[in-house]
Amino acid sequence: MYAYLKCEDFKSAKIVFDYLPRRNVFSWSVMIVGFNKRALFQDGLSYFCKMMDQGIMPDGFAFSAVLQSCIGMDCVDFGDVVHTQIIVGGFGSNVVVYTALLNMYAKLGKIEEAYRVFRSMAEHNDVSWNAMISGFTANGLHSEAFGHFEKMKEQGFVPNVFTLVSVLKAVGMLGDVDKGKQVHEYVSANGMQDNIVVGTALIDMYSKCGDLLEARSVFDMNFAECQVNGPWNAMISGYSQCKYSQQALQLYVQMRQNNMRCDIYTYCSVFDAIANLRCLSLVKEVHGMVLKSGYDSVDQSVENAIADAYAKCGSLKEVQKIFNKTNSRDIVSWTTLVTGYAQCSKWEESLIIFSQMREEGFTPNNFTLASLLTACANLCYLEYGRQTHGLLCKLGFETVTHIESALIHMYAKGGCIVEAEKVFNRILNPDVVSWTAILAGYAYHGSVAKALWYFKRMEVMSIKPNAVTLLCVLFTCSHAGLVKEGLQYFRSMEKDYGLVPKMEHYACVVDLLGRVGRLNEAFEFITEMPIEPDEMVWQSLLAACRVHGNVEFGEIAAKKILSFCPEYSSTYVLLSNTYMETGSFQDGVNLRKVMRKHGVRKEPGYSWITVEGRVHRFYSGDTNHPKKDDIYDKLEELRRTMKSLGYIPDLKYALQGED
Repeated sequence: MYAYLKCEDFKSAKIVFDYLPRRNVFSWSVMIVGFNKRALFQDGLSYFCKMMDQGIMPDGFAFSAVLQSCIGMDCVDFGDVVHTQIIVGGFGSNVVVYTALLNMYAKLGKIEEAYRVFRSMAEHNDVSWNAMISGFTANGLHSEAFGHFEKMKEQGFVPNVFTLVSVLKAVGMLGDVDKGKQVHEYVSANGMQDNIVVGTALIDMYSKCGDLLEARSVFDMNFAECQVNGPWNAMISGYSQCKYSQQALQLYVQMRQNNMRCDIYTYCSVFDAIANLRCLSLVKEVHGMVLKSGYDSVDQSVENAIADAYAKCGSLKEVQKIFNKTNSRDIVSWTTLVTGYAQCSKWEESLIIFSQMREEGFTPNNFTLASLLTACANLCYLEYGRQTHGLLCKLGFETVTHIESALIHMYAKGGCIVEAEKVFNRILNPDVVSWTAILAGYAYHGSVAKALWYFKRMEVMSIKPNAVTLLCVLFTCSHAGLVKEGLQYFRSMEKDYGLVPKMEHYACVVDLLGRVGRLNEAFEFITEMPIEPDEMVWQSLLAACRVHGNVEFGEIAAKKILSFCPEYSSTYVLLSNTYMETGSFQDGVNLRKVMRKHGVRKEPGYSWITVEGRVHRFYSGDTNHPKKDDIYDKLEELRRTMKSLGYIPDLKYALQGED
C-alpha cells in the first residue's frame, strides 16, 4: 500500500487498504496522508474518526496528518478535539506533533493559541520556529515575526529559505527598510543572495519599503540575466506599486527582448502600470499580446487587470465588452465594472450595476462599497448613501480605512457635515486620507476656520499631509479670499512637507489670485511656472478674467486652452461672455459664429433632482422628459408669478438667434 502511494497510485493503495485483514495505525495514517495530498481533507478527517472508533490510538504520524486535514477543511473546532487527544495520548512533549499543532492554529487564524503551544514546547526545532514566524506574518503581527527571527538566531538556530521569505514579507508590510537591511546582511553573510526565492523576497521587501534603488540593485546584481520570472515580476510590480510606471514598462520590454514568457503576475503588474499612465493605445497594444498568449481566456485576474486599465483610460465600452464575455464572473469583475463607471463620472450607471450585482447574489467587498459611496457622494444621493452605510456595517467593513474616508466624503457632499464628523470621530487612528476627507468636507461647506483648524490639528498629531491635503487647503484659502495664507501654504509644500506641487496646485494658486482681481500676478505666476501649464491652469485664469472683465488676459488664456482642445465649448462661452460684459457685444456674437464654424456646440445646461429613489435630469429645451408638460406648466406659472411681483429680465447680453 505504501509503495503504491510512493508511486502516486492512490487508487491501488486504497484497494489494498480495503482488503487488509488487519489495519494498524501506520496503514490508517498512510491513507490520511494520501487523502491530504489529493485535497480530500474531509475523507482524511473521516478516516481518522474511523480509526479512533476501531480502538486504534493515533501516533505522532497520525496526529500530524490529521492536523493537516484540519487546515485543509478550515476546521479549527476539530483541531481543538485533536489537541485534546494529543494531550491525553501523552504526545505533549513531541516536538513534531506540537509543531504541527501550532502550525494548524496559526494557519487557521488562532495565533494566540499557536503562540501558547509554541511557548509550552520543551524544545524547538527549525520547523517550529518557521511555523511561528510565518504564523505571525500571516496574521498581521509583523513586528513579532521580526522579533522571533532575531530570537531564533540568538538561540543558535539557522534561518532557512522559508524563514527568510516570511520575515522579509513581514518587514515589507512594516515598511521598515532598516530592519530589511538587517535581514539582507544575514542573507549576504550566509551566501544566499543568489537564491531566486530569497532574492525575489528581497526585491519585494525593498519595493514595499519604498526603496526602489536598493530593490533594483538586488535585481541588477544577481538576477538581471536569469530566465526565471520571479525576480523580474517582483521588480516590475515594485515599480508599478510605487507609480514608477515608465520604469515598469521598460523592464517589461526588456523581459520580452530576453525571450522570456510572461505569466499572469507579469501582466497584472504591467496593466496596473499602464492604468497609472492612462494610455489607452498602450492598453490595446499589450492586450493584443495577452490575446496571443491566451492568458485572458483562462485567468480571471488578468481579465480584471485589463478591464481596470481600460476603465482608468475612460474606455467603458471595452470594460463592458470584457465583462460581457467573462464566463466566470467574480466579485473583482463586478467591482471593476462598478468602479470603472464611477471613475468615469457615470454614477447612476454605477449604482444600477451594483444593484444587478446584488440581484445575482454577489456580496460586495470593501472596494465595491467604496466606489458605491463615491457615486452616492457625487450624486448627493444621501438616502442611498445611508443604506450603503448600513450594508457595510452589516458586512463588518465600517472600520476599513478607505471605507471610513469614503463615508466622510459621502456625508459631507450630501450636506450632512455633522454626520461626516461623527464618522471621523469614531476612527481610532485616522490616517492622512481620513484627515484630508474631513478637512475637504468643511472646505466644501465653506467652513474655512474649521477646515484650517483640522489642518493645524494634523500637524499637532504628527500626521504628514499629502498633495491632496494641500490642495484642499489651497481651495479653502481661495474661496475665502485668504491670499496671503494660501501663498504661504503653497510655498511651504516643498520646504516643509517635501511635496512637489502638481498642476492642480498651480491652478489653485491662479484661482486664488484671480478671485481677488490680482490678474497681473496670476498671469506672471503662470509664466514663471517650472512646468508647462496645461488647460486647467489657463481655465482658472479665463474664469477670473470673465469675473473681472479682463479681455486681454482672457484672449491669451482662451487661445492656450483651445490649443489643447479646439472643441472646448466652455472656453468659447466664457470668452464670449467676457466680451459682452465689457461692452464688446459684436465680438461675443462673432465668437459664437466661430463656434458654429468649427462644429462646437455649447453643452446644454440641466437640472437634476432625486425623487423616490430615482435621479431625474431635465435639460434646457428638453422635449423628451416624460414629465415635460408638467415641468413647462410649472415654469410658466413661476414666470407669471415673478412678473406680477415686478420682475423685469435683463436682456442686454441676450444673443438673438444664437443657440
